Amino acid sequence: MTTDERRQREAVRTHAHLRRYVLPNERVIVATRHHWALLLEPIATTAAAFLLIGTIVMSTPVGVRDTVQWLWVAWFVVAGRLAWKWLEWRYEWFVATDKRLLLLYGLVVHKVAMMPLKKVTDMGYSRSPTGQVLGYGRFDMESAGQDQALRTIRYVPQPDATYRTLCDTLFTPGGPPRDDEDDAPSGGGQRPPDGAPVPVPGGPTIVPGRGSSEGPRPTTQPIAVPPSSPAPRPPEAQPSDGAHPVSWKPTGASYDPPRSDGAIVPDPFL
Repeated sequence: MTTDERRQREAVRTHAHLRRYVLPNERVIVATRHHWALLLEPIATTAAAFLLIGTIVMSTPVGVRDTVQWLWVAWFVVAGRLAWKWLEWRYEWFVATDKRLLLLYGLVVHKVAMMPLKKVTDMGYSRSPTGQVLGYGRFDMESAGQDQALRTIRYVPQPDATYRTLCDTLFTPGGPPRDDEDDAPSGGGQRPPDGAPVPVPGGPTIVPGRGSSEGPRPTTQPIAVPPSSPAPRPPEAQPSDGAHPVSWKPTGASYDPPRSDGAIVPDPFL
């Protein structure tokens, strides 16, 4: 376990509101608050209000100075806003595990934005000029066809190291399973290596590069059929001796009656 991983686990262990949402079987990769630059605007506003009110009070004549002292009430309101922003900053956390991304925020109403790592298809990384000077960046998460709640993460401290850590988890072979891996074939999820026989359901095994399948293909053997012989005529249909042979013609031809040479014509031809 590296030093960074120990530090991330220690951060989760020491903060009760992080332990609520991190599962026991998850490995914490990143656990960090937003960069302190998030408080620059309320700090600058509070300082500017203090200088402005102090200048007005000091430049007011002594006789009416007690009246303008009420302007400090407005400054306490601005200072209270700074204290509220600081408490919100203390509560907001960005957590990345080996299974999902979490963004914890909300001081009064606790909220959790979550995105599974397998849904992340792309991650944009940008640093403004102020971010390059102060040391923070911004991550834009692209999900698989959905508009996730956890889309933009601003004011990420140590952005270069965090970006490399997330990319190593998201887009390496040892990272989380992708959606397209759910379509892996059954039988242990193993795909046949290149050049191996490819089983075809309901058919023979086809080997790439071979023209025919394994084994001879069954063929139909020819069956000898004896020639048919004409059916024998009944005795009464046999012509008598000396009768002229009768020739039959196809349908539609003219009828050629039998001719007699003086012999007796058999009964069937009368």
